[in-house]
Formats: sequence, structure tokens, C-alpha cells
Amino acid sequence: MRSRPGPELAVRTHQAPREVVLTGARLVLPDEVLRGTLVLAAGSIRELQPGRSHLPGAIDLEDDFLLPGLIDLHTDSLEKHYQPRRGVEWDPVAAAISHDTQIAGSGITTVFDSLTLGAATGWEVRPEMVEPMVAGLRTALEHGMLRAEHWLHMRCEVTHPDIVAIFEAHADDPLVRFMSLMDHAPGDRQVSDVAAYRQRFMRLFEADRPTADRHIEELIRASRSFGRDHRRRLARAARERGMPFASHDDASPAHVAEAAALGAVLAEFPTTRAAARAARERGLKVLMGAPNLIRGQSHSGNLAATTLAAQGELDILSSDYIPASLLQAVFRLTDAPCGWSLPRAVATAAQAPAAAAGLADRGRLEPGLRADLVQVRVIEGRPVVRRVWSNGRRVA
Repeated sequence: MRSRPGPELAVRTHQAPREVVLTGARLVLPDEVLRGTLVLAAGSIRELQPGRSHLPGAIDLEDDFLLPGLIDLHTDSLEKHYQPRRGVEWDPVAAAISHDTQIAGSGITTVFDSLTLGAATGWEVRPEMVEPMVAGLRTALEHGMLRAEHWLHMRCEVTHPDIVAIFEAHADDPLVRFMSLMDHAPGDRQVSDVAAYRQRFMRLFEADRPTADRHIEELIRASRSFGRDHRRRLARAARERGMPFASHDDASPAHVAEAAALGAVLAEFPTTRAAARAARERGLKVLMGAPNLIRGQSHSGNLAATTLAAQGELDILSSDYIPASLLQAVFRLTDAPCGWSLPRAVATAAQAPAAAAGLADRGRLEPGLRADLVQVRVIEGRPVVRRVWSNGRRVA
């Protein structure tokens, strides 16, 4: 198994100040919240101290929380900035910059930009859109235009007849660090109600019923004919490259068993509690969307993230389709009915996703780790980002 390339191959680095002292903070450590001081130097956390520093030049955080930078394994934000409206493609470099500004301003310092490969005919992300988005992101990275660290998460639709070749065309790009296996054929997984899927398709694309029925029949036939084989082949391609991957929208213990046998590390957005429980029993981490947790329900009528969190069965949060939701969801976990400690809640958006992605150098406030930091103030019950540091450099 080949190891994945390190961050230095994909991102242009910036020179950080020699030493910065942040004091008067509530440091959110892995197991406690400590009022104290953090010293960073050369892009890393040098030391943590209880109490206030009186050194000249120390930055007073005024009793705000200081968190590790958030790590987002799944966000559709780049696609939305590249195509702000259906049929409108924006300049890909400008789209990457705009997306990154939103990401950094949300307290996310490491992001896995999710791009859809093999989208079903009619849906928004067409094959010809992927290459410009990747090229735009790379250009922005190479010229130091971005604030956060960006990787790519390739979402592979197994119902597409050429999905294996499409993925392998991108798989050796150093930016590609995560993959997920998806099957959006109606009648199972994300959309169990075929009639509801038909109505949504007809509404969104102004299609008549025969057109919608042909679309549905093609997806179901493709899923049954080669979906399982594509899962096996894509999983093997990821394993050969040392690339972690997720199974998307698992609905049953059987789905989870298949994913575990293939080597998946995550159950991404399981649609039932039975699937979520089976995932944890088999050692897969359970990832849910922060918008789901904030809204108290899935937008597609599936499992509510709050249901899992209240039972302690949630491991990782992602921003999914609203970058700012990730920080908000972290603090929501500390409220009823979940009642988590803040360190445990922060881990769902920092330490746990770092471990799932194989990033051992970040995700916690500990000496020697990257100085990816977020200063947060809670105002009228809402967490507000005040400052952000990425690799020791202030970026927001």
C-alpha cells in the first residue's frame, strides 16, 4: 500500500511569525477547558500554560474560547460557489477564493472539498464541471490565495457506468485525500420512497412523469447491474493508494457489513439508527451533517443527528451544505437533549475527523501540533468566530 503524499506537496506554505502568545483564553483541551495561555511559534503550538501571561505583546483573548481549528471532511461549498445558479459556471479560481473565505470565516482550517463524480443525468454536477473546479483550486493554492488547508473528497456515484475510470483519472492527484461510495438510486439508502423522489425530480427539472420514470428505472437498473462491483473496485483502488474512504447513506446493517468488509473507515450520513449502531459495532465512525443537527431533522426525512447524539452514538460532524453550521453544531451538542461537555463536542469537528483522515498533526490543542486555532465568543447563545490561525498564521 502506498502512503498518501504529505501536505507539503499540495499546499503552498506561508511564513508564520516567530512567536505569538495568546492569553486570557478558555483553552478547549481534549479532556477539559483550562483558563490559560497558549504560545505558538513556527506554525506549531509550543506550550500551554495555566493562568494569564503578562509578557509584553501577549494577545488578550478576553476570556473567549480557544479551539483547535475545525476539520471538515465533507462540504459541498466549492461546487455551490462554482455553480451559484443552475446553468451558471463562475470563474473557478474566484470560486475557490470565495469558498475559502467562507470556510476560514467559519473556523474551519482544514477542509475536504467534496466533488461529485458520476452524478446521475439531470443533476447539477456534470462531468465537465469537475476539472475546472480542481484546476481553479490548484491555481489558488499554488499562488497562496487561500487561508485554509484544502484537500479533495471524491464522491463516487457507483451507478455511473464509467465511475471507476473517472475516479482513477483523479485518484493520483496529490490533492485527493478522501473518497466516498454513493448509490442514489431511489428505493433504498437516502431515498427509500420512490414516489417522493419522482415528485422532487419532476419539480426540480420541470419533467413529465414518463421522463422521471425512465430516469428512475435507469438508476435502479444500474445499481442492480453493476453497483456492487463498482463498490468493490473503487474500494480496492482507494486501499491501494492508502486513501481512507466512507460509505454514504447506509440504511441497513447489511450495507454496513459490506462497507466494513471493503475497508471503509466511516459510515457517512447513515439513514437509520440500525445502520449507525451496526457501523459503530464494526469499528466504523459515524459521520452526520451539522445542518441536520441544527435543524433537528434530516432534510430528506431520514435519521436525525440529534437522535444519535443524545444516545452518544455520533462520532463526527461535517458542514455538509452550510459551512457555518459546523461550529454552531459543536456548541449545540452541549445543550439539551445531548448535554455533551465542550471538549467532547469539539472533538467531533476536530480530533475525530483528523484521526479518520489520517492527519496526526492537528485536531487538538497540544504542544508540537499545528497551530490551527479558532477564537470563539458566545454571544446571545451563538458561537461567533473572532480570530482564526492556520499553521500559526492569522487568516481571519
